[in-house]
Amino acid sequence: MINLRLPYDIEIKVKMALIEGINLKTPIGWLRIEARAGELTSITLANSPAPMESNQSSLLNDASQQLQAYFDGRTQDFLLPLAWSSIAGFRRDVLQVVAGIPFGDLKTYGEIAKIVGKPGAAQAVGAAVGSNPWLIVVPCHREIGSDRSLHGYSAPGGLDTKAWLLRHEEHKIIRGKVSLKGSCDGK
Repeated sequence: MINLRLPYDIEIKVKMALIEGINLKTPIGWLRIEARAGELTSITLANSPAPMESNQSSLLNDASQQLQAYFDGRTQDFLLPLAWSSIAGFRRDVLQVVAGIPFGDLKTYGEIAKIVGKPGAAQAVGAAVGSNPWLIVVPCHREIGSDRSLHGYSAPGGLDTKAWLLRHEEHKIIRGKVSLKGSCDGK
């Protein structure tokens, strides 16, 4: 019989390259949380749970607990390692600004464009935000149009999901626009 067992250091490298995942049922649908090498690689929304192995790392369990606490109203911040090395350039600049938008705050696509040094690039910001791999943890739902209207949301449920998340963060949405806090007219 031939022993096909890999040397320990190679076996560890192979395990680190594997993507592991966990499903979390939330009020907006099933979140699929994936990690590799100790960093979250994606948090995506689906209509049903994805098949996966039953063993999860402490990172996935921690991410699941923090996300559940967000939906339960027990937390507003996330302390999770994200795989930023997989994102580069303008897209990374935009998503890092988005990651810094606190719970309950909003930014327009134009404001983000100015922050990253590309005034006038609001549509490009929208595209970068739409490619966010870490739903909710990098809060791509906190971006609105310059007229405070809700614009695209690439997760399942689209603008309905975005509106749910904004309402969860105590924003009022009137006629498709986010009402300014303290205002009741929706203008």
